[in-house]
Amino acid sequence: MNSKHMQAILDVLNDLEPKQKALPYLELDSMMLAQVVEVAKRVSQNDINPTHIQNWVRRKYIPNPKKKKYNREQVANILLINDLRNIVSLEEVSNLLGYVNESLLDTSDDRINPTKLYQYYSEIFDRSQMDWQKSLQGLELEVVETLAGEEMAEEDREKVATTLVVLNLLARANLYKQIAKRWLDSLDH
Repeated sequence: MNSKHMQAILDVLNDLEPKQKALPYLELDSMMLAQVVEVAKRVSQNDINPTHIQNWVRRKYIPNPKKKKYNREQVANILLINDLRNIVSLEEVSNLLGYVNESLLDTSDDRINPTKLYQYYSEIFDRSQMDWQKSLQGLELEVVETLAGEEMAEEDREKVATTLVVLNLLARANLYKQIAKRWLDSLDH
């Protein structure tokens, strides 16, 4: 894989705003739905729109907003749900958040405030970005070394290398997903 391909991967990582950019918004007393959607779009890889959030309220993953405004705990849970919803089912996300804070509709039983949970999650996630960049650079080296003895045209080598990188990224994503799902399935509620 050439540096152009590696740069394309790094560009994807660099396009993502750090999740910690949402933290100042979690200091606000309340936010309108459009504001919540805007913040979630900036710090998540998932597309989100007002209908998603309204559906989560209807399904009781998020309490009803008060006077059409979401409090900081609701916003934190929305950000977490949005980050996880394409990886595991909404029911599994709810189970995970319920594991730590019982009912998502009642903050009186929380072991940790959802805003603090999001803060810790975002700090760890953002720090791990550096590890991902190192891992991707290691993957690039592994692909180059694997293909070193292979006789092929440069254009073919680039396509094979790109395919190997994408295959390995998908396999790693699946591995992490399977590990997380097994752990999630074993949690006592």
